[in-house]
Amino acid sequence: MRASSRLLLVCALLLGILSSSTIITGVQGQGGSNGIDMSDEECQAYTASMWKCLRTTGSHTFAIIQAFRGGNQINQATARCVADAWAANFTSVDIYVWMCPNCEGNVPASNAMTNLIKYLHSHNVTFGRVWMDIELCDNDPNCWSSLPTNIQFIQEAVTTFQKNNIKVGIYSTPWEWERVFGASFSGFKDLPLWYANPNGQETFSDFAPFGGWTKPLIKQYYWYGNDCGATYDADWHP
Repeated sequence: MRASSRLLLVCALLLGILSSSTIITGVQGQGGSNGIDMSDEECQAYTASMWKCLRTTGSHTFAIIQAFRGGNQINQATARCVADAWAANFTSVDIYVWMCPNCEGNVPASNAMTNLIKYLHSHNVTFGRVWMDIELCDNDPNCWSSLPTNIQFIQEAVTTFQKNNIKVGIYSTPWEWERVFGASFSGFKDLPLWYANPNGQETFSDFAPFGGWTKPLIKQYYWYGNDCGATYDADWHP
């Protein structure tokens, strides 16, 4: 997802694991399904033929597309990207949101997410779930606030989606979680978790409980997928 926090997290793990110029299928663990996620900028560069190639050549079955990014706010290509993914026969298409309390136009969170919901409805965007991306900022150490403020901010966003009958999940890692919410916070443990560990392995055996979760729903297992002319992150679930 966000580049700067990735480098801080696991730059050592990335050396020598997988080639970034080949179709990523991961080290097979427990079977399951492969998927991709992409940033707003990556989504904007995708064409319908890229989506079809990723579905057939890469055997990806699900996609998660960034619909909102901080000060940039709504990804205006979300509707097209989601429609192209469905048209390419992806079996599941979700969206994700990265926002912060010190990002322009993100406060109050309820207003920002209401505007996103209006965009999704007006463009007839069909998706399964919205994932809240809990990560630090690219090149800005001050985009988040105090731990209590951060918690209240994201809770407001989550509540806004839930009041509109939209399913919500959380994307994060223990390292990011501790810095944004505090290691002891577990207020979102009843939402499904999508976690990252770019070790190239399609398995949950590496999962370390955090935030009240004992079992994740999805793993992001590789960050630099690059085929069919498209860049993406590689994901897996049983």
